[in-house]
Parts: sequence; structure tokens; C-alpha cells
Amino acid sequence: MSKYTAPAKVNLHLAITDVNNDGYHGLDTSFVFVDVGDTLDISLADELTLSCSDTSLNGKKNLVYQVLSAFAIKHNIDQGLHIEINKKLPSQAGLGGGSSDAATALMVANKLWQVGCSQDELIAFAVPFGADIPCFIYGEVSLAKGIGEQLSPFPHHIPTETIVLAWPGMGVSTAAAFAHFDENYFHALTDESSAAKVRARSDDESFVLGYNDLEQSAIILCSPLEDMLSAMRKQSVRAWMSGSGSACVALCHSFTEAQSLVDDLTSKALASWVHIGHFMPEHPLKEKIGA
Repeated sequence: MSKYTAPAKVNLHLAITDVNNDGYHGLDTSFVFVDVGDTLDISLADELTLSCSDTSLNGKKNLVYQVLSAFAIKHNIDQGLHIEINKKLPSQAGLGGGSSDAATALMVANKLWQVGCSQDELIAFAVPFGADIPCFIYGEVSLAKGIGEQLSPFPHHIPTETIVLAWPGMGVSTAAAFAHFDENYFHALTDESSAAKVRARSDDESFVLGYNDLEQSAIILCSPLEDMLSAMRKQSVRAWMSGSGSACVALCHSFTEAQSLVDDLTSKALASWVHIGHFMPEHPLKEKIGA
């Protein structure tokens, strides 16, 4: 059995550009990896079995199981895998934990089962299972459009400061965050013409590090988020919410500043999960298994 990393991601910005007829949202966003994540122990087996340190995510209810089961059926694989997931990332945090687990497992299965799918083929297969999965398969800091599957290299500076990730102990449902945005904010940001709905923020002139259309909706849905994010903004270079929330990231001048922020967040019970680290421009498995 070998261990494989499933890193967290942070959105460097997130703009909603449209709501499609099928209910999916058009996005202009960007992804970078973080040096913290879940760990997957994976080995070849006769059948597909999965256990998780969070027992509520054992077996067939886990996204990893669902993705690999469908992948095996699609490619007529009669072999299984034994998978043990050690969860470190909180759920409903906007850090892509479940999607990252699924992407890592899919890339490993592609190798162990000797399917030989290309990166583009894996991304196309994964899209129906979750809009965040493709960025992990892409394997490097990226811009994303469409529903998150249209990926390209990130053209801007990647922050190199020490970062603090923090989660307030309460999650935000992605579906609920988008629904609240649609009902309360989307109309104020657009007019009747479809062209005016496109508010791309990834171009050189309008890119704003940390901009997130879903922030206000997430704060309303998750009351502890506002106090945590406010404290992070007062004690860092810049702080913002990732994805649909509720985890936030702060850029700090030094490890000492980061530790001081963490101490404040934990002593005041503003965060129940924290991490001090750095952004990573590439997926840690990019060279090992061709992410």
C-alpha cells in the first residue's frame, strides 16, 4: 500500500459570470494548492473497498468510491482497489477536500489499473462528479472558466508569503451559497443582456486577489465566518474566503505574524481548525503520477 497526498486548494479569486439554463453557474476563478491535505493509502485488491477516518464517509457514500466505480465500469476494469482515507481537511470549507481525494484516487487508479487516459480525458470524465475535481487533475496553479473545467495556466503572481488557513467550525453548503447569491445578489450585478453578465476578473486589468462573489452569502449562511474573517483582515497583509466558504486564508509577513494570528483566532474561539503554511504552484503528485 502506498500513500498519496490530496492537497487543499484555495481560490485566489471567484467571480460568478452567469447562470446557465441547466442551473450550473459560469465562473471566472483561479486555483492554487496548499501544503496541507488528506492522505490516501491505496493498493491493488480484488474488489473496490474504501474506509475513511471520518466514518460517515465510509464506503459507497464517499465521492472517491463513486468516481472509481464509474471509472472501472467505463473501462471494463475487473480489478479493485483498497483505499484508506485519512481526513485532515474540514468538510464544507471551500478547500476542495472531497474533490481532491477523488482526483488523487482517479489519477492513481489510472496508473494502477493501466488504463492510460490522458490528463484531458481524466478531466472530461471527472467533470460530472464535481466542478473542483478538474483543477487537481490539471496539476498546477490555474485559471478556470465554464463551470470550473476550462483550465489554463495562471498568468499572475502567486503570493509567496506565509499563509494562515482557518475554518470557523461551521461549514457552508456549496449549493446553498450559490442559491443565496442567485436570490439576493446576482440581479444587482447584472442587467437584462447576457453580455453584461460576463464579469471576468482574470484579465490583467481587473484581477483582484481575494475577490469572491460568494462572500456575503456565506457570511449570512455561516454567522461565525464574519468575525473570523474580520480578525484575519485586521492582522494580516490580506485575507479572503476560499470558494463557497467557510475557510479563509490570510497572507502574513512572517511565520511569527502567522503564529500570532493563529493564537488570537484559537484563544478567542474564532477558528476550530487552522494551518500555517504556503501556497504551492504544483500538485505534489504532478511528477510522481503525472497529475
